[in-house]
Amino acid sequence: MSKSLFSVVLLAALAIQGCSNARPDLPKPPSVESKVDLKKSWRTGVDGDFGETSERFNLVAESGSLFLVTQEGTLYELGQEKGKEKDTYETGFNASSGVTRQGDTLYFGTYDAQLLAVSMSNKTILWQKTLSSEILSEATYAAGKLAVQTADGWLNVLDATTGETLWRAKEDLPSLTVRGTSAPVIAQGKVMAGFANGKLNAYSLQDGRTLWSYEVGKPEGRYEIERLSDIDGRLVVKENVVYAVAYNGTLVALSIESGRPLWQRSISSSVGVAVEGELLIAVDMKSNVMALNAKNGTEVWENTQLVDRDLITPTFFRDYVAVMDRGGYVHLLDLITGEIADHRMADNDVPPGSRMVASDKKLFILTPSANVTALSY
Repeated sequence: MSKSLFSVVLLAALAIQGCSNARPDLPKPPSVESKVDLKKSWRTGVDGDFGETSERFNLVAESGSLFLVTQEGTLYELGQEKGKEKDTYETGFNASSGVTRQGDTLYFGTYDAQLLAVSMSNKTILWQKTLSSEILSEATYAAGKLAVQTADGWLNVLDATTGETLWRAKEDLPSLTVRGTSAPVIAQGKVMAGFANGKLNAYSLQDGRTLWSYEVGKPEGRYEIERLSDIDGRLVVKENVVYAVAYNGTLVALSIESGRPLWQRSISSSVGVAVEGELLIAVDMKSNVMALNAKNGTEVWENTQLVDRDLITPTFFRDYVAVMDRGGYVHLLDLITGEIADHRMADNDVPPGSRMVASDKKLFILTPSANVTALSY
C-alpha cells in the first residue's frame, strides 16, 4: 500500500474511532425483571491490557483452561474453574491480535507484521515470520497450515511447523476502510476470507486457487464513508454453510461448496454473528439484536432495548444469548422471545475489550482494565 493511501486509511480509522470514543457515557441499562441471577464467579488480573476496544483479542477455551495473550505479549494459561494461573510466558513482543492454539503451540501476531509460534511448555519462540503488514485478527489452523490476514489486504497461508509461506492471495483496499480484518476460516479443504472491499473469497487450502468469490458488501453512495463495505465481523461456518456480514452491507449465508447464496438480508454490521442449531443472532449498526432462522433467514424476534449501546459479537451461553455493551454490561437475552433475562457489569464501568467465550457453565470475558472475568448463573 502506498504511503498516501495508508495515511488516508489511518486518518479515517482514527476519525471513526475518535467519534466512537467521544460518545457520552452510557446510562444504566433498562430495568428488567430478572429471570436468572447472573453473577461474577471470579476475576483474574493479567499483565497488560487488550489494546483498542475492538474485537481483536480472544480467549481460547480448551482442555479445562483459557489461553490468551495480552497486548504486552504475555501469554497465559488460566484454569476455567477458578481463574488460577497455570502457566505464563513473557515473549517480549507487542501483540496486536489474539491467539491460536494447536497442542502446546500458541500463535499470535504483532503490529510489526510478525507472526510468532511459541511453545508454552519450553518457554521458547519456535519461529517468527515477518509478513507485509500488521496483523489485526488471529490466525486459523487446519491440517498443519495457518491462514492469517494482514491489514494491507493479503491472505497468507503458512506451514504451521516452520512458518514457511506456502501461498498468498490479495484483494485491493478501497481508499477508506474500517480499521480491522476478519479472521479467515478453513473448512472442506477451503480457506475463506473476507476483505475490506466487501468480497468473501474461497481458495484451495492446498494451492491457493480461487474457487469462488461473492460480494457481500457492495460499495454504494457518493462519499467514501458511505461506501464502507468491510467484512470485519467474524465469519461463522456451520455444516456446509458460511455466514458473513458487511459494514453498510448484507448478511448472507453461502454454500461452502459453490459460494452460491442460500439467503441474504439487508443488515449492516461491524461485528460477527453467532449460530447455534437453527438460530442465528446478529447485531446491526445501531445495536438492535435480531434472531433469524439460520436455514432461511426469516426473522424469529428482534430486541430494540439496547440501541446505541455499541454491542459486540453475541455469544450463546447456556439457555441464553449474551451481548456486551461499551459500558461493560453483559446482557442475557431469552432465546425464544429475545427479552432481557438479566444483566451484570463485567468490570468496573469500562468499555468491552474483546469477544466473549462460553464454556460449560461459565462466560469468560476480557476487559481493557487487564482482567479476565468469569460470569455464571
